[in-house]
Amino acid sequence: MSPFTKNSSPGDKPRLVVVVPVILVCLGAIFLLFNAIGPVRNEPSRAQTNGVSEPPAAMMRTPREPLNQKHAPGLKTISRPPARSLSRQRTDASPEAVPSETAGLQPQTAATASEPGLAQAGGALLSAARIEISGKVTLTGTPPPEIDIDMTGDARCGRLHKTPITTRHYLVDKEDGLANVFVYVKSGLNGKWAAPTQEPVLDQIGCLYEPYVIGLMVNQKFQIRNSDPTLHNVHATPQQGDNHEFNFAQLSNGHVNERSFPSPEIFVRFKCDVHPWMFAYVGVVEHPFFAVTGADGTFKLPPDLPPGTYVLEAVHPKAGTATQEITVTGSERKTVDFTLHAPNSP
Repeated sequence: MSPFTKNSSPGDKPRLVVVVPVILVCLGAIFLLFNAIGPVRNEPSRAQTNGVSEPPAAMMRTPREPLNQKHAPGLKTISRPPARSLSRQRTDASPEAVPSETAGLQPQTAATASEPGLAQAGGALLSAARIEISGKVTLTGTPPPEIDIDMTGDARCGRLHKTPITTRHYLVDKEDGLANVFVYVKSGLNGKWAAPTQEPVLDQIGCLYEPYVIGLMVNQKFQIRNSDPTLHNVHATPQQGDNHEFNFAQLSNGHVNERSFPSPEIFVRFKCDVHPWMFAYVGVVEHPFFAVTGADGTFKLPPDLPPGTYVLEAVHPKAGTATQEITVTGSERKTVDFTLHAPNSP
């Protein structure tokens, strides 16, 4: 029997199980410590350059400098920050501190590129000078007397009037101002104008067309309405260009049809085949510069007529026409008066 076995007690075996691992751990730690210190102790000294001992490159390397980078003697090493750090700096900077790379390539704005002069409307150049043309049409001579209208053929029309109704061939005020004259720019304009979206109304009220004379642009839609409590027949008889005749019936109280004319014409005559005294006259032109005289014979063309020389014409369904040539420059208010003559007058 061995001495160990002889002298040991059953309580000694657990002690050995604890002590032996502790000793092994201590020995391993000592071994690792000697291995870490050894390379530094055994590192050979570097050669001197210009009398200055250079430390090992591995000891002088910064985290931003790659390993084994060679530098020329006497030059100071400037580390370059990594791309991740530079990106973070740009992100944190305020927009004012980081100018845009395309700042010099921005297009001009409308404010910097705009120039005074002509403005565009409806596809044509209009003047910003606000040229305004107005005037008056007077009638000389004595017009023939108006004709009384007999509405007994349709009692519903007669009940709509409390006083006798006459034709409206020559409506003249006490100062000889002539109503229902279509005044427009006959020549001198250049360019094209798109038809407006506004739809004028040619109504039938009291078994009469209202208004008696109306103006439209080419291809401008307009409404034909029956506001009477009776049947009407709308019959247009154009003669020019691609304008086509049409003829349709309209029932009473609010019946509406929409039409337009593709070609200029002065005048397109409207009539009613049911009521032979009903007439209306429509002037169709290619631009917006027109007007119809009021009860006192005055008119005013729309503003923004471009500077230039123009021929203006005044047309009346019975009294004929008159023309004038005008020249307008810059911002100007010009008065243009016309005189028409009653037929068979001296």
